[in-house]
Amino acid sequence: MKIIRKDHLFWPVQISAWLIAALVNFMAQQRLPMNPTIRYLNSIGLFAGGLIVTSVFRYYVKKYGPVAPPRPLRVIALLLLASFLQAITWILIYFALFLPVAGVQTVPYTEMLVNLVPMMAVLLVWNLGYSGYHLIRRYHRSEVEKWQLEAEVQKAALGALKAQINPHFLFNSLNNIRALILEDPQLAREMITGFSELFRYALQYSEHKEVRLSEEIKMLDDFVKLLKIQYEGKLQYTISADPATLYEKIPPMVLQLLVENAVKHGIAVSSGAGEISVEISYSGRALSLTVKNTGIMARKNELEDSLGIGLQNIRSRLALLYGQDASLSFSEIPPFIVVEIRINK
Repeated sequence: MKIIRKDHLFWPVQISAWLIAALVNFMAQQRLPMNPTIRYLNSIGLFAGGLIVTSVFRYYVKKYGPVAPPRPLRVIALLLLASFLQAITWILIYFALFLPVAGVQTVPYTEMLVNLVPMMAVLLVWNLGYSGYHLIRRYHRSEVEKWQLEAEVQKAALGALKAQINPHFLFNSLNNIRALILEDPQLAREMITGFSELFRYALQYSEHKEVRLSEEIKMLDDFVKLLKIQYEGKLQYTISADPATLYEKIPPMVLQLLVENAVKHGIAVSSGAGEISVEISYSGRALSLTVKNTGIMARKNELEDSLGIGLQNIRSRLALLYGQDASLSFSEIPPFIVVEIRINK
């Protein structure tokens, strides 16, 4: 991940801040009875000394890392220590270099101590601001990297799940065609034509996270035509969709996998004719995709254990795309087994 560096802003801000501090100091000393030369040197010393000691502190932070131990009390202690050492350094620079220019050779220690406390306070404010900025910036960068990594992991997982769809769909369809070749070559040819259209759709949209529901319904109708060829008069199919839902988007191949599961666990194992119905509507604020098939669900756990890759794939993709805003549920409303997907919109 590319991080935009903001180091070029430091020096304008640094120089401006100490220049303002020096000007404020100069204005505050206007009413004090003091040598004008010392007044000017005080402000120049504040500017130069502050600039030097804080720039040295910045160099240390950049070289050895931000002052960020895990314990807050230790952070405060280190910043206080740094401010104290900076203030001592500033006083040595000021009294050793600047005052001799004004003819002041000796300075009482009490005057040094009087200057130490306010200078330490000013430097502590600077250190808190600078270290706080870097801590916040580092935290923000770590959060961005964390979410970017999570997005990449989800993208890779979703890609792996999508890669399962096409082989699953392909092998099931080819097995159906193979079963028809010897029994009815004409129907097998029709099934191959329909299958090619479906597989083209699968290749085209499987890379998409979501597709329009109207496209999925069209693909589902083509898929059911192939199923009716295979099961002849054994399959009865109905679909009901609220027109307002047709512009909603869902993960690709979801309806096809639901219907395929209904055939596998209902029609295929039934000795007589079976019924599959698809209902698409709004339930409150959620989009509801319901597939019902005739059958008996003796034990819910037994059904879920036998679902195979199709519905496991749906459940995983829903979790990756929508998190807690989507669900996949199973129930029995005799004579139907009901599988429902809800996606909060």
